[in-house]
Amino acid sequence: MGRYRLGDIIRMTRKSLSITQEQLSEDICSVETLSRIETGKQNPSRDVYELLMERMGRIRERAYSILSVSDFKVLEKMQAFEEAIQSYDFQRAEKILKEILKKQGDTNLDKQFKIRAVSLVNYRLGRISTDEFLDELQKAIRLTIPKYGNISLKNWPLTYNEANIILNISTAYAEKNEYQKAVEILEEAYGALNQSYMDVELRNTFQVFILNNLSKWYGLMGNHQKAIDVTLQGIKICKECKIGNVLPNLLYNYAWNKRRLIDEGVLSQEYKRECIRAIKQAYYISCAMQYPYGEQFLKQHLSKYYNINVI
Repeated sequence: MGRYRLGDIIRMTRKSLSITQEQLSEDICSVETLSRIETGKQNPSRDVYELLMERMGRIRERAYSILSVSDFKVLEKMQAFEEAIQSYDFQRAEKILKEILKKQGDTNLDKQFKIRAVSLVNYRLGRISTDEFLDELQKAIRLTIPKYGNISLKNWPLTYNEANIILNISTAYAEKNEYQKAVEILEEAYGALNQSYMDVELRNTFQVFILNNLSKWYGLMGNHQKAIDVTLQGIKICKECKIGNVLPNLLYNYAWNKRRLIDEGVLSQEYKRECIRAIKQAYYISCAMQYPYGEQFLKQHLSKYYNINVI
């Protein structure tokens, strides 16, 4: 969610499209000038910047929209909002959002965040339908990707805002029971993350979020082994990159899909121990990270399906 120089945007966009500096700069500026722009040693003129972005098929408004938000304190509140959403504390998220809207600016980034955040809170608090939520999300994403839905995003560098919106769009489709559509959106987004405008740490976090949702949608489609494979991939990233907030969900998804294979007779009853171990681990991580919603849910699950009471 941070700040980017115009040179960063040009460089990341060029590399995502596998365009050389020679190809991009031809008849616009010298290769040496482009190199200085990309390394931050020189600022591009407005005309040069727009010509470079136009050659790469990127609109000027999109690039300017990711330069910065209006205020660092607002940025901190935005992060707090996302944390409240992730912990399913939608009442708290709404309170934080009200504070953000009092101080927020009028950049494209601000507008995009506002549309997504307001519709997300209203949806989770039952004030709007899934279709209305989906309409608002598509309105938000088209502020920076006008042709969203008609173009592939595999080679499109995603911003933090865009990645969040795409995750929400996928969830909305899944909640309409359109799981195949939800999966297709996330698989494309996962590929796009490799070209994203985010730093490595943030990109890893989004990869884990996407893998978590993919494991849910695959499981609900009945493809339990695929769901397990995706979950294990997410757990591996969590452990390697020390990402704890999504780990309980991944462990639960792993156990849930494993249990479906047991019930279908694909796996023996002995694997129930593995399911119990995964859910217990998810429960204790939720406790340690102070996620009361997840803690209560996992506690009830252990009691209902495995007759196990945890303290």
